[in-house]
Amino acid sequence: MEANKTNPLDEIRKDVDSARSDLSTLIQDSSLSTVKDEYSDLDTKIANFGLRIQQIRDRKYAFNKIVEDQGKEFQKQWTAKKFMIQSQINTEANNLRMGLRPLETRVSSLQVSLGAASLVRTVKNDIENYKSRINSSESSTRALFDGIKTEVEKVSAQLDKVESTLDNVESASFGFLPGESVVMAVKAVWTRDNNKEDKDDPEGILFLTDQRIIFEQKEEIATKKVLFVTTEREKVQKLLFEVPVVSIETVKAEKHGLFKNEDWLEMVMASGSFARDVSLHLDGQDCNEWQKLITRVKTKDIDSDRAIAVDQAAVEKARSAPSQCPFCGGAITKPVLRGQDTITCDFCGESLRL
Repeated sequence: MEANKTNPLDEIRKDVDSARSDLSTLIQDSSLSTVKDEYSDLDTKIANFGLRIQQIRDRKYAFNKIVEDQGKEFQKQWTAKKFMIQSQINTEANNLRMGLRPLETRVSSLQVSLGAASLVRTVKNDIENYKSRINSSESSTRALFDGIKTEVEKVSAQLDKVESTLDNVESASFGFLPGESVVMAVKAVWTRDNNKEDKDDPEGILFLTDQRIIFEQKEEIATKKVLFVTTEREKVQKLLFEVPVVSIETVKAEKHGLFKNEDWLEMVMASGSFARDVSLHLDGQDCNEWQKLITRVKTKDIDSDRAIAVDQAAVEKARSAPSQCPFCGGAITKPVLRGQDTITCDFCGESLRL
């Protein structure tokens, strides 16, 4: 039993080593490097807003017209106070570094001896107190720009989604109509069995434009297995369905899963569409936001958010489309979309040029 008894000197040595290690961490943290990095990241984001916005406009993204004004306002606010914030961060970091020097001296003088136990405990307690002081300084300096940082990150996240949408548009396997503007895109799974997702359901990209909702399968599928292990895969990318937004009778956002963290869209399509009910499991975006976007497109409220105007000549061309087939007299009932050059009569199959 005596052999297992803790040696007091070993405990003191352990505490001294711990104090030295903690001091090293304090020296690093006292520079407020985390806060400085956050400040620098925010400065870069605000500086790059103008370029990012110009780039999405160059790529023909027509919506979120408010981002131009937001970007200018962020730059105005930031220019007015960035140097003051930077100065206060540097001043606070210098004060912390200076205040740490007496503690450095005390830690460096610690001895591993039985008589030093009380002093070691006191120094370790002072180290903990200085940690609290640094944490308080981090909080107070971070508060100088937390408000604008929160707003910038919200807009930056919106731009992230737009840029990802445009990447998917540019890599799509199908063409968009002339003048058709994409609103948003998201990864999704099209479930075709009453919301029950299985391994055979197609994965891909769900696109919402100002005229249509489109699902493109885009995934790698197993083409060969050996003893249940996939040995060969094939990339599949193809258009599976497209529906005019006006043909969506209802759209409902649903939260599924044990923790209600799965985002789903349930849509009912007009009679004559490729399917009556469509269920989609969204990956990484809020189903409630998608429900709002689809509704805004259907009601044309989305047009109030345009930074790039609609081609009115194309609008008039679609409006002037015939309501009756000149060949057979059959009614043209399907929606005519802006940018279409031809429509097909459902009765005689003739192609009518607009």
